Amino acid sequence: MQLVGEDDFIKEGVAREIKERLSQELVIALVGPVGSGVSTAAKFLHDELANEFGYDVAPIMKPSDVIRAQSSLVGMSAPANAKTATYISQMQDAGNRLREKFGNNYLIEKLIEKIRGFRAANKGYEGENEVPGRRAYIIDSLKSMEELELLRDVYRETLCVVGVFAPDKLRDERLKNLDYPEEERAKVMARDQAELATFGQATRKLFVHSDFFVCNDRRPEDLESSLKRFLDIVFDTAIHTPTRAEAAMYKANAAAANSACMSRQVGVSIVSADGELIAVGWNDVPKFGGSLYTEEDRETFDDDTKAIVNKDHRCYNWGGKKCHNEVRRHGLMDKVAIAVFESGQVKASKRADVRSAIGKTDINALIEFSRSIHAEMEAILSVAREGKHSLVGATLYTNTYPCHNCARHIVASGIKEVVYIEPYLKSLAIELHSDVISEMPDAKNMVVFRQFNGVAPTNYVKLFRPKGERKQNGYLIRIDRKDAIPVFRVPLDARREYEDKIIVEVAAKEGVQLTQPGDPQ
Repeated sequence: MQLVGEDDFIKEGVAREIKERLSQELVIALVGPVGSGVSTAAKFLHDELANEFGYDVAPIMKPSDVIRAQSSLVGMSAPANAKTATYISQMQDAGNRLREKFGNNYLIEKLIEKIRGFRAANKGYEGENEVPGRRAYIIDSLKSMEELELLRDVYRETLCVVGVFAPDKLRDERLKNLDYPEEERAKVMARDQAELATFGQATRKLFVHSDFFVCNDRRPEDLESSLKRFLDIVFDTAIHTPTRAEAAMYKANAAAANSACMSRQVGVSIVSADGELIAVGWNDVPKFGGSLYTEEDRETFDDDTKAIVNKDHRCYNWGGKKCHNEVRRHGLMDKVAIAVFESGQVKASKRADVRSAIGKTDINALIEFSRSIHAEMEAILSVAREGKHSLVGATLYTNTYPCHNCARHIVASGIKEVVYIEPYLKSLAIELHSDVISEMPDAKNMVVFRQFNGVAPTNYVKLFRPKGERKQNGYLIRIDRKDAIPVFRVPLDARREYEDKIIVEVAAKEGVQLTQPGDPQ
């Protein structure tokens, strides 16, 4: 085997070669409910990457284009006119039929074909090897977790998911301005949020996995400003520090990790009107003396027995090791079904149908049988326990939209604003308290519930820690956007290839002759 010469590995070491073989490509996939402005955001990102960052950007890739091109394969004809009243629902129908026939990932698989084709047509390969290059692909938009998981598996860290959101009322107004009838608007919005069909669209579930959130509830200029900041952070072309909301949501998300709840992990942070962090909370079981059970309760010294005992009485470790809310809820539905049968109004043969029907009612959404205190309440109570701060005028940050039980306590506490990431469809907060709670950003004399805007807490440390030196000779280093390298990068070659090269380089330094990389020394 020919070895690397000494001069070669001093000047052009494998470490440098590996760095040069990191991808510069970006795949940006947008997600958001109908009327949120996803297509507007996609166009801006496309133009900004092309004009400001010097990227070769493929034409915006839309699953709707695949639906139009392939709908005949399922015996359907996609509507040609996007202005027709039933356009969106017809496209949803055709898309679902294609997914049902060819698999849930079919639309995204066709877009992956397009990505491969664009790369090949733009100097992306030399023989069998991929060539690093400034290429970008914008997908408008994802509709299922399966689509996201496939893209993550293929493109790994080079995939950025941007969630675009707007309040339901504002989205309805936008559809109205496009001349959609009221009945069609309601149908489209409800279906897009949480369709029950196996091959349906579940935008809300997907939305929470975004890398960056954009709340598009104001002027177009505000949307553009948010997206410009996102690209500057991803390319590290300017110093950006976390906003108050990003810092607070990061703390809320970190607090959620403390929860041992078997249903969901919810975290909260509360920031005073002056921007001071005054409380955090998470959902878990309360213990005597105040606060919640924690990991430390697993090993507690018992004064009576003089032994170390496990006093962690959270549901996973106490009372049958079960979710008490879910077990009681199902038991209640069983009792209702039995009462219906015993009334003699339903045939015994319909027993399973009746139980299934009851499971589709709001009985299956009951939450009051839980042993856990909710994260919002724990955060509010922690302020009361300490007695050091006031909640009046404060902002509550949570990774999940508050339930209606917590909502009324939030209002009563004096908190003026709630910022959340994950929608919670079981919440009746707006329906029960529309006199004091609003999702409209400019509402007066009301507690405003609004969608989080900014870097996802899961990317907080990665994106806000500097990637290199910020100054040279005491002065700020200025980075040309057209030369900037994205933070999200992956190796273009297999791990074994890099290991082989490093082994060969080490052998050359040591003057050792190798037959094959990895030979025993």
